[in-house]
Amino acid sequence: MKVAMVTPMSPDSAIADVMLQTVLPLASHWQLDVWTPTEGELRPCPVPVHRFEDTHPEVVAALERYDVVVHVLGDSPLHTRILPLAIAVPGLVVLHDASITNLVRHTAIDRGFLAELVRGVRAEHGPGAAEVLRTGAPEDRPGGWMQFCADVPLDGTVLERSLGAVVHSDWHARRVDGRSLGDVTVARLPVPTNRTHTPARDEASALLDTLKADDVLVVTVGSVNANRHIDEMLEATAGDELLARRVRLWAIGAAEDDEAARLRATADRLGLSDRFDITGRVTDGVLAALLDRAHVGFALRDPVLEGQSASVLTQMEAGLPVVVYDHAHYSELPADAVVKVDPATGARGVAAALRRLVDEPDLRARLGARARAHVLEERTPEAYADALREAASLAMAARPLLHVTSDVAARLARLDLDTVPAVVDSVMDVLFELYDLA
Repeated sequence: MKVAMVTPMSPDSAIADVMLQTVLPLASHWQLDVWTPTEGELRPCPVPVHRFEDTHPEVVAALERYDVVVHVLGDSPLHTRILPLAIAVPGLVVLHDASITNLVRHTAIDRGFLAELVRGVRAEHGPGAAEVLRTGAPEDRPGGWMQFCADVPLDGTVLERSLGAVVHSDWHARRVDGRSLGDVTVARLPVPTNRTHTPARDEASALLDTLKADDVLVVTVGSVNANRHIDEMLEATAGDELLARRVRLWAIGAAEDDEAARLRATADRLGLSDRFDITGRVTDGVLAALLDRAHVGFALRDPVLEGQSASVLTQMEAGLPVVVYDHAHYSELPADAVVKVDPATGARGVAAALRRLVDEPDLRARLGARARAHVLEERTPEAYADALREAASLAMAARPLLHVTSDVAARLARLDLDTVPAVVDSVMDVLFELYDLA
């Protein structure tokens, strides 16, 4: 089978890292080519790589000659040239994020279809959401835009004519079920290899030397955003005398100035200014050294915008017990590897979970060992590649539906019946029965 994988290849892309882990396993079964946007430096790749500048007719024609095209999408600027191809050449869509609102809105502005997109959002989500999409201005509160992205994920833009979707959790699969012409396959995400480097303790010494022997280092990994609820972890720590005395809380990752200032002000207000730090972006070696020294991880994301959390898997692979909210895909993590907290319990629930881990070193060790085993045994590139192969086979089987739906839509439009609900519903009932889509 001849397959094209359209994916970023940037050294800065964790998604590129994950997808390239599958190339060799897939190439042993497929005649596989990688297609990638022209910008910037590329990662090394063991199969042929084709660079493209835009959705030119010759690029579309070349991709249409493949048996299946796999479009890899995440909600970042690295995918802005891939999204138009995914629309122009329907194929199998790999969705790394549960919301691609930023990607779709940026592309709509760049390609001149924002007005059409706004009309669709008005019909599905109402005039308020349509106005937020048009202006890019949500309600004025921390995380307001993130909540909008969670509520209006805009994934239908690419899924509606796709031949199938690959997602990374059962939760995400339920969100997109029925939105594609084909099947939804759940593939368990492996850990990006660029986060498993040998610890660079010398580089990390400026940070690590500030720790005392009895400090319990609690970390979160990734961009420091409002949806990580680091302020709730600060509240939980400050509200317990022992935690306030023993816990050192570090946010490992880049932070916008406003968010960093907000969190530092919170820590200062709570009397934790000397117990809290934001490291900024660190090298892979420094990250490995910090995780090697840490005792507990946490991931209190709400709203959840990703289909699975690579940063949580990174902490688990390092052998850390991780405190997570018990919702979205986090609920699917093994109960003997993480500590799940009901989001409704707020800082009180987080404090109880953290206190238990601080008080019981043996429990930390057991949970951390199980967390690492889960990642190493069940989150492998080979298993991920197998899921992609199954999804591609299902996508090929769905190809006749693409032709049928396109033909039916064109015929209804010619008869001016495409906007008559009774006619559209009747036609859809026949198609669902004919192709066993119910």
